[in-house]
Amino acid sequence: MPIVDDVLNGLQIQIDTLWYNLLFSLAGMGWSLQRAFLMMGYTIELMNQWLVDNAFTPLITQTNASLQVAVSLSFVVALLVLGITYLLAAFARMRVVEPKNAIAWYLAGALFFSLGPSLYQGMSDFRRTLSSAFYASSLSGLSAATGSAFDSLSSVSSSDMGILNLCDNFGSYMPVWNYTIDGLDVALAYLRADGIDLMGYPSTPRDPYCQPHTPDPATGLWTAGSLPWEWRRPGSFFANDRDPVFFSLMTALERADSIAMASAAQGRLLTAWPLILFGVTEQLVYLLLTIAQGLTFISFGVAILFAFFKKTEVIARSIIDLWIELIIQTVVIALIQSLVVTFFLAGTASGNGIVVLGVGLICLIFMVIVLFSGVKAVWNSFNRLFTAFGQATGGAVISPGAATVMTAAGAVGAVGIAAGAGALVSSVAGSAVSVGSNTLAGMTALQSGATPAQAAGLTFGGVQPLAEAARAITRLPTLRGTALGDTAEQFMEGATVRRVARDVPGYGRTLGPMLGATLLTDYDPEKAAYDKQGRLIGRPMLVPAVGEGLEAVTYPRGKRPQQRHELDGEFDWFEDDDGELYPGFTPVKRKRMGTFTPVAPTPTEASADEELARERETYADDMRGEEMEQHISEVTQSAVGSGSGKSDADRSEGAAGRLERSAEALERAAGSLTGSLRVAGTADVTSVMGDVMRLLGGRGTNGVDHLTVGGLMAQAVGVTPLNDGRPPVRDDLARFGMFIDGAARLGLSPEQTEQVGREVKETPDRRLTETTRNELIDGAITAGRSRDEAEREVNRLEIAARLLPNEMTAYGSMPVPSITVAPEVKVEPIITVEAAENNGEDSDSDYDEAMRSSASMSGSSAVLGGTE
Repeated sequence: MPIVDDVLNGLQIQIDTLWYNLLFSLAGMGWSLQRAFLMMGYTIELMNQWLVDNAFTPLITQTNASLQVAVSLSFVVALLVLGITYLLAAFARMRVVEPKNAIAWYLAGALFFSLGPSLYQGMSDFRRTLSSAFYASSLSGLSAATGSAFDSLSSVSSSDMGILNLCDNFGSYMPVWNYTIDGLDVALAYLRADGIDLMGYPSTPRDPYCQPHTPDPATGLWTAGSLPWEWRRPGSFFANDRDPVFFSLMTALERADSIAMASAAQGRLLTAWPLILFGVTEQLVYLLLTIAQGLTFISFGVAILFAFFKKTEVIARSIIDLWIELIIQTVVIALIQSLVVTFFLAGTASGNGIVVLGVGLICLIFMVIVLFSGVKAVWNSFNRLFTAFGQATGGAVISPGAATVMTAAGAVGAVGIAAGAGALVSSVAGSAVSVGSNTLAGMTALQSGATPAQAAGLTFGGVQPLAEAARAITRLPTLRGTALGDTAEQFMEGATVRRVARDVPGYGRTLGPMLGATLLTDYDPEKAAYDKQGRLIGRPMLVPAVGEGLEAVTYPRGKRPQQRHELDGEFDWFEDDDGELYPGFTPVKRKRMGTFTPVAPTPTEASADEELARERETYADDMRGEEMEQHISEVTQSAVGSGSGKSDADRSEGAAGRLERSAEALERAAGSLTGSLRVAGTADVTSVMGDVMRLLGGRGTNGVDHLTVGGLMAQAVGVTPLNDGRPPVRDDLARFGMFIDGAARLGLSPEQTEQVGREVKETPDRRLTETTRNELIDGAITAGRSRDEAEREVNRLEIAARLLPNEMTAYGSMPVPSITVAPEVKVEPIITVEAAENNGEDSDSDYDEAMRSSASMSGSSAVLGGTE
């Protein structure tokens, strides 16, 4: 029926009009909220430029003008101090001012005071220029790329409207226009809006790449409407030629299309949020970097006052390091932002809203990371100067971060107190229980045989200042082995073992000290284990059952050596497969081995016998020669009546001289030999380095020369140097000396020195472990060095450890085992024969008879006639 159809048609038109107006109102509300965020991004950008031009630049200029005279006076004072140290150089070596560093810092300060403001503006321009350069590079690469992975994005099917051309919407509204395209421009292009929709008026000049935006035909003015201007154009989301006023003239299908476009506007507003947040985040990062750089420039003007002195030079160096970090961070952030914008442009090139939304969500994650990086940059620049002050003054100046934490803790404490008496009573009760358990653990340890220092560590080890002081004392080389050093070590033992259960929820503070009391060492001298020389080789644990339990887990299953029962109340000992005895629960150090090569052959018992035989033969030859001379003299001087020869006393004296020479030869054989001792292997070489540090005994904190190191190395391996004017260690002495010098300057113990050498030489990357490095750095800082100096000293020691040879050779004399030789001396009687006078007629026969008699007595069978 025509009347019914007209009524139903009119009713449908009213429903469509209601639905369209509702979508229009929702779109207006969404656009108003997003417009507020876009205006926030523009405000941040405007504030950023204002800070650069009107805040930090004048402030840096004023600071430099006020500190320039003070820096010059500080430089003059540094030169005066340098002159005084030169005058005192004959009595003491002091390095208060480094001439080269002081002059370099003065020139750097003069350059900074003259170019500081312009340099700061240049840094801001550099950041914008760098970002634009990365953007241009990315865009050119994107436009030139063919067959890329983004080509497939354009094939995504969607009925969404495309985006507008990218242009600089807000740059022309700035006091100084620097043409850039950022995240805000991408968001506006996706929303099909421009800067006039936000600002309500056009800028002069305006980016020609932006869409044409005509004024209102009715008023002739530009206005910021409830929706973007482009959305009211024909074919857009809320086209003015498809308003509800025309619904009566439109078909049902046309009205449905109009409502569908209005619904698509809601989706566009919803999916634009990632892009808007990206644009705001980008402006926040720029603002944070501007603030961080401004604080760094102002801090450097203050830090340059202290740069002329070696002790406080770290303040200026820390600001320079922060400067470099900010430059690197600026480059990295600009690179990430360019990649993010490139992803946006690659997604928007497809003209598909779904693709833009997906890429926007991914890039928003990157921008959040960059935002946190910018916040950290501001925080570091705000705290770095005060942290350097605190480091130079021994912690007297705290950083703003520490002050903030303390203030927050005080505020939380005040809120906790105001929250109710119940929480206060609970806290007091918990503290009382903790104090009671600490005291009970200390008393229990004392009654069990612990030392007062161990009990104090159990009771007061949770007080960090006491624990840190004790730890610092244990690291001082000059206090090792003293009463104060032993007290500190025992206190640290108690403070350490009380932490074994501190992380147990609810009961850690109570259970930790009680459990730690069972893990202490027994320092009773009567229960300690000693060797035959009376040297301490091990101590038992205070609770023997705990020691046995821990001992059981220190050996592999089935590999535990046979245990020997203790004798006369002494400590347990263990016997290995070779019959060697080792004290229980005491680490065994491997014996150091070496090869000694003597210059002359090593004397043995056989060689001593050969020497004695040669002496006897020489003696027999001398005796035979003397007898022959005696008989010739007796025969030729027969008229005299008798031949005296050598007296018995002369012969005895000659025999004694020969015996003395034999004894000297035996003494040399039983004394020492000259040669070279070779020690090879990383373990043995580093063990020698540890023994050298033990011989130094804490000396050499100002350095050790190489010749001293060579002498100590020879002493450590038992070699006596020769008096030839040459060092006992001649090969690679400079490398050994550099390592010992670095270890002595850091005040390392013998164990630490050996540990450093072995870690560097035996690890694959030839570097110190992080634990050892931190321990050495903390020890150097405790000794009074700055962190930068401590790190440099530890790095220098690590390099020296890498250069350590795998073997060493010491030249000199070494004692050898004595050889007991019993000389055999046989004394034969000498008989003098007197010949009677005759008239010469029987002289020949008498001479022959005398010679035969002499030959029979001397044992010779072939002397002048022999036997018949």
